[in-house]
Amino acid sequence: MKIKKRDNSLLRYACLFIGLLFIGREIDNDGWFLLNHGRYVLEYGIPYVEPFTIHENFSFVMQQWLSSLIFWEIYKYFGIDGLIIFLYPMGALTIYAIYRLTLMSAKGNKDVALVISSFIGIIICLFFIRTRPQIFSTLIFVVEIICLESLHRTNNKKYLLLFPFLSLALINMHAAMWPMMIVFLIPFFFEHLVRYDTRNFFAKEKTIKLSYLCIITVLIMLAGFVNPYGWDAMTYVFRSYGYDMISNLVNEMQPITIRSVLGKFCEMLFFMVIFIYARHKVAVRYILLTLGTMVMAMSSLRSLYLFLAVGLYPLAYVYREWQGLSNTHAPTAKAIRLRKVLILMTNGVFLWEIVNQQKIILTGIESLGWVAALIMLTVFCLISFEWKYGKLRDVKDKFLRCGYISVVILVCFSLMMVIGNKFAGINHLPNSAKAVEYILAHESVDNVRLWTNYNEGAYAEFMGIRCFIDPRAEVFLSSNNKQRDVFYEYASLEKGSTDYRTFLSWYDFNYILVSDNDIMYTYLPSDDKYVLLLNYKTEDGMDFCLYHIKDK
Repeated sequence: MKIKKRDNSLLRYACLFIGLLFIGREIDNDGWFLLNHGRYVLEYGIPYVEPFTIHENFSFVMQQWLSSLIFWEIYKYFGIDGLIIFLYPMGALTIYAIYRLTLMSAKGNKDVALVISSFIGIIICLFFIRTRPQIFSTLIFVVEIICLESLHRTNNKKYLLLFPFLSLALINMHAAMWPMMIVFLIPFFFEHLVRYDTRNFFAKEKTIKLSYLCIITVLIMLAGFVNPYGWDAMTYVFRSYGYDMISNLVNEMQPITIRSVLGKFCEMLFFMVIFIYARHKVAVRYILLTLGTMVMAMSSLRSLYLFLAVGLYPLAYVYREWQGLSNTHAPTAKAIRLRKVLILMTNGVFLWEIVNQQKIILTGIESLGWVAALIMLTVFCLISFEWKYGKLRDVKDKFLRCGYISVVILVCFSLMMVIGNKFAGINHLPNSAKAVEYILAHESVDNVRLWTNYNEGAYAEFMGIRCFIDPRAEVFLSSNNKQRDVFYEYASLEKGSTDYRTFLSWYDFNYILVSDNDIMYTYLPSDDKYVLLLNYKTEDGMDFCLYHIKDK
């Protein structure tokens, strides 16, 4: 009598989508100007002159117009909760696409694909599944690499038809990232140079036909022109990024540093990946995709999602022969020693962070409430099941068995630490909301000319108030607006290079909203030209002051 093999598909996919638990419950700060964009497109059509700020005749490329329209339609019918709910299917699609890509790299090894894609899914959901066009561009890039890997395996020309549709979607949803579609082709072009690798440094596999790669490039380029702004949208990134001034003031444009928890984690991850590649022979395209996206992530925090989505799947190729824990019952003495050292090092790093950040962990557990209890109970049940019935019992060395469990537990606590502040005190409205409500209650929007800092302008503009600046940094560069380097003026003010009185004389403001991070927060209280209308603290402890200029 044959014993039917137990089907673990449901449990497998449940583990795969565990990252969905870590999707944030608040609208991203950029979400307000995206909603503003979408509403404008629906009511007035595609703009070519910037319509939301106090500045006049600024040339404008709404490079995220289709994403904005989608967000606005969801918000119009379902509100902010609808936007948050929308993130879950998008996160699930992204995780599943990464799983399929990783499975291809792992040559069909589901255990390896599950472990790697589940890890990637948790980090992506924690930091990058937000109300931003990234949720669309990430999925598009993963699907592009899936198509390229499919071509790599089969050279079936039917896959060529998908690339113009991906290009068309990306150029209208997130034009700033469109050139990356072509950049991701470069590693596959370089595969043809492996024939000159006479010392066998790289793994040799069959390549995509050069003619196919050239056709793909042409199709992507031609489809890229199908957007309201033509060439201007296709080249938007070259006029918008790479400015030191923006990198210094905008957090997400700053390089990853080891001073933050995320920075420590990324540095460890980068070191581990380089160490693995140094010990194994892999294909050229894998090395270029991983190292290229790694360099991008180190230079700009916002590019980390590219490393996670496209740069980590090649690890599945390295471990394609791994068969789960079942092959660890008889490792060599050298392998056991190495694993013990790695476990001790990993536990040491996590324990050090947990001890130093215990308040944040408690905040995370408290803010998640029953969800935190459910996560920890699930982890405990899975560990208990694996210890008694699963593959973990095949690990004969008890130190290793306990070590694997300790790593899982410490990782869970560390995740609580990372999301502690993220989930605490959720408030769908931004810090500027109270000041905006005050202005709207006492003044017609047509009469308001408001100064806000870089972070706070989007919501005011969403409510109809024209502001000096908002989080669209590149819009305020003369390379884009063809008029004035407003962002340079703002940076010069905040650094103290320009006296605030000189700066204010350039513009006819009648309201000024400052936070305790702004330089004018220090000077305005002692300047008798300005009347304090409102002073309040936000839930995150920031102090905000709203001033009115006398006689205006």
